[in-house]
This record gives sequence, structure tokens and C-alpha cells, in this order.
Amino acid sequence: MYDGDLMQDEKCANILFDISTLTLGRKETKVFVMSDKAAPMATVEVTLDNKSSDCEKDLLLKIPGAHCETQVLPLSEDSRSLPTLHYHINKHLETKIQLQVVPTVALVTSGGGSRAMTGMYGLLKGLQNLGLLDALSYMTSLSGSTWSTASLYADASWSKDGLDKTIAFSQKELSKSTASLFSPKQLHSYRTELQNREKEGHINSAIETWGLIIEYLIFGKKHPGKLSDYRKAVSEGQNPLPIYTAVNTKKKTCGSVVPEWCEFTPYEVGIPKYGAFVPVEHFGSKFYLGHVVKELPETRVSIMLGMWSSVFSASLSQLWTNFTGLMPLWVSQLGDKVDPIESDNKATTMDTMRIMPEASRLSTLLNKAPTISRFFNFLRGFNLRDTYKEHPGFNACNDAHPDSFPNKLTPADPILNMVDAGFAIKTPLIPVLRPHRKADVILCLNYSWATDHLLCMKDIQKYCNEQKLPFPKIDFNKYKSQPKEEAYVFEDESNPDAPIVVLFPLVNASFKEFKEPGVKRSGKKDMEDGNIDVRSSCSPYATNHLTYTPEDFQKLLNLTTYNVLNNAAHIKYALKKALNKKGLRLTD
Repeated sequence: MYDGDLMQDEKCANILFDISTLTLGRKETKVFVMSDKAAPMATVEVTLDNKSSDCEKDLLLKIPGAHCETQVLPLSEDSRSLPTLHYHINKHLETKIQLQVVPTVALVTSGGGSRAMTGMYGLLKGLQNLGLLDALSYMTSLSGSTWSTASLYADASWSKDGLDKTIAFSQKELSKSTASLFSPKQLHSYRTELQNREKEGHINSAIETWGLIIEYLIFGKKHPGKLSDYRKAVSEGQNPLPIYTAVNTKKKTCGSVVPEWCEFTPYEVGIPKYGAFVPVEHFGSKFYLGHVVKELPETRVSIMLGMWSSVFSASLSQLWTNFTGLMPLWVSQLGDKVDPIESDNKATTMDTMRIMPEASRLSTLLNKAPTISRFFNFLRGFNLRDTYKEHPGFNACNDAHPDSFPNKLTPADPILNMVDAGFAIKTPLIPVLRPHRKADVILCLNYSWATDHLLCMKDIQKYCNEQKLPFPKIDFNKYKSQPKEEAYVFEDESNPDAPIVVLFPLVNASFKEFKEPGVKRSGKKDMEDGNIDVRSSCSPYATNHLTYTPEDFQKLLNLTTYNVLNNAAHIKYALKKALNKKGLRLTD
């Protein structure tokens, strides 16, 4: 039994009662002994009738499994990916490539704010120039790369029409004044949006504000699109299936946080650990035992961006303080949750504006809100069988882990506490390792600000070892003394189930001397264009820089495009090896 409140229902008591003892059509009064804290006159009225119910129709939560993705992936017999692979693997190949041997190719992107957004455009442009964009089946993103994915899928035919239009639009929007994000007009619109969302019944948090700020940064206006609207961008297999990521946070008995991976597609939202998925348009509604008990409006993509990129909130917090003159209470609460890899605490030289009344009103509203995204739990009410402890996805052997206690598993929680997946691992590679996807080739983009450019691979390898997922065994020691490379290929000849991973870190190596693969730079202007700082704290691409000049945007775009084009041989090698593993033997 729950006490109905405006923001969050408060649990009063558990009541177990056998309704088979009741007589159909007869009114009966029953007395239940409940907690002393419960209201003494609390009553529950239950009406039983013989009206039939279509339970299959009403039950929206699916256990287990996901949407039938074969219906939306570009892998049909007449798919453009077949001639693409034919040409790039061996243009003289006379044997027709059969559908069953076509490798599943996934693009996995990283965080890094505007840097990740711009860099992802560059990588996609490189793939498009190589004619390999059509070979992608999945595209996963977290943090800053969700910004570019959200922009791209607003256009249902973005890969067919070309990237130039979207890139030009983003270049224009990212060149706006950072101060415009915190103008009185914008602050008022943020506050109004949050108030309306609260009236709808959603739970507000400070992170939703970041989503609204990001919305204005990348769209320049209110973007009405919802994730379910993006179905038209994949319904005919014309684009890769986008997968956004976040983690649900659980606390150990020692106080540390345990992440549970969540994924979002235009079709559904789910927690693979529990094998549970709901239609995306119902995510955020109140569920019980898989049924919607209170339907709420679907959350806009822009609001979701705050959750998907909440690891970036420390940098935004600093900007908030600089431009409004306020240090809200929720900023200090973010400190121990933000990974220093994604934050740059260097003091800025911007003058602090005087405290604006609108900023004060919005801060007052946010000071009462939690610092992580909170959504009603669609798993609520379910119980797991005792055999759940035998599943590799659960860590029931650790007494400090919440998995050891059935009553502390996520189905027992009324609320999901969602944060950026970057808090767990900087690269959202986990979704494409799931058995029904099982990517053969993974193109991995890593544009985080980490000193160790292979850290994301170390984290992934550790996770896969713990979860018994196939992944290449990488000897990281041999890379310690080597300079950074533009691309790496990781494979495991001893494990045929392990994917082939092609990693693209953010590095400026041969681009300093070549403006195009094989075309050397000449002249002062040419050399200056190749001198791009992607490492130091003075770089225009440091994480706390939300906006770029058009020139800086173009330079980063050119660098990331070049790195893909200059290492096309690595991608083609991975595709060829994947085809060989599937039984199609190719020669050079």
C-alpha cells in the first residue's frame, strides 16, 4: 500500500490477501493489521467483476528480450551493405556474398561534450567518404556523442542525404555565445519546462536542466522530438539502429555505487541484466507487475540528453556559476560523482554576471530536486526466482553487493536512479555484445580527455571477463612505451566469438604533415591548419568548452575525418577477417 503524494508515493505497508476467498458481486469489508505509521482510517476499496481482460494486450513489460531488430536493420538481401562489402573487401570477387556471412558492424562512440559531438561527425564523414556508412547496423552513444546522434536522427534520411547539412547546422549552433545559454529568457524557459513536467507527474531533477541547456546549445530552440519519433529514421533500415545508454545506480552496503546498464532505442527501454524492456513511449510511466497503472507523457529527447550526458554536469555547473553568479546547492553534491577525466576544473577568465532574478528562481526550484535523473521503475513488483544468483549478470557472491539480497534488487525499488553510462565505463560497447546483436566488427571512437587513451579498452576487458562475455585478450603492456597511434586493431585468434575492435582515439599524429592521406602540407597556412591541440588544458577542445569558433569546429572535423581515411586499411582488414570467420574465404 502506498500513500499517494504529488511527487513520490510513500510506501506504508505490504498486504498479502487471497482474493479467491471473495464472492463475485458481493461487497465485503476486511480489516488488515498494518504499520502503526499508517493512517488509522486508511481504507482500500476493491471491486471485482466478471469483465474479461486482455492481459496480453495490457502487459507492456517484456521478459526477456528486445524489439525484433532484424526488422529495422539494413541487412536484407537487397541491402546497400552487401555491394559495399563486396567492393571494399575484394572488388574482383565474383562469388555473391550471402546474407548469413555478412558481418554485423557496430559503431561505438564516446563522451566528451562538444568535442565528442564534433569528432563523431568527423568519423561518420570519413566512413561516408569510404562508402562504408551503409555497412553499420548499430550505433551506440553516451554522454557528448548522444548530442550528435540526437541531431542526426531528427532527419529520417540523414545517411542517404549526406552529412553536410547536419554538420553545417551544428557548426552554426556551436558557435553561438555561451552566455546565451544562461540568458534571462532561456532561464525562464527552463524553469517553465520543469514546472510543466512536474505538473504532468514526472519527477524533476537538476539533471533535466542540463538537458534543456544542451537542447538550446545543439538545436537553438525547443526540439519537440521524442525517442519514439526517431522510428521513422530506422523503420526501413535506412540508418543504423541508435542505442543510447545510461546506468541505474544501486548502493552497496559499504556505500559505493553499483551500476546497472540500461539502453534506449526508438522502440524500447530496458535493463538487459533483468531481461526486461518496455515500449519507449511508456518509459517514465508508473508500472506494477508489467502493467501501466498511471500513464505519463513520453519524455522529450532533449530532457533525456541531460541524463545521458550527466557526467558532463560538472563543467556545466562551472559555467552556470560564471554566468549567473550563483553556486546552487546541487553543484556541491555533484563533486564526488564526476570523473575527473570528463571535467576540467581550470578557472575560466569569464567575468561573472550579476545574479539574475530568473537564475535565483530556477536555482531555488533545483535546490529541492535530486542530482540524478529519477524515473518510475517499470520493473516494480516483480520477484526473481532463487536461481537468479546463478546468472553471470548478478554478483550474488559478494555479501556487500545488493545482488546478494533479493529484497534489494531493482524490482523492489519504486524509482530508477539514472545517470550517464560514462560513470561506469567511458565507452558504450556493452549493448552490441548482447547475444542477439553480437557485433562481429566494432568501430570504437574514444574522444574522452583521458591521459591513457586505452583506458576504455581496459575497462571493457575487465567488465567482459567478469560477465563472461567474449572480447579480445589485449596485452596492454606492449603499448606502454609506444607513441599514440591513430587507430588500433584488437582481435583474438583463439576466441572465434570475440569481436574485432578497431579503436580510433583522439590524436593528432600524421595530420600535422598531411592534409589528406598522401597529400603533404605546404606553406605556412597549411602547416598552421595541421597544428591542432587536442591534449593540453589550454586546448579549445577541453571538456569545459561548450562552444567553438567555426574555424576550431572545422579543424577538429577535418582531423577526425582524416584519421578515419588514413586508416581505412584497418577497417577493411577487420571486415575481411570477419567474413573469413563466417566461412567466406577471401584472398588479397
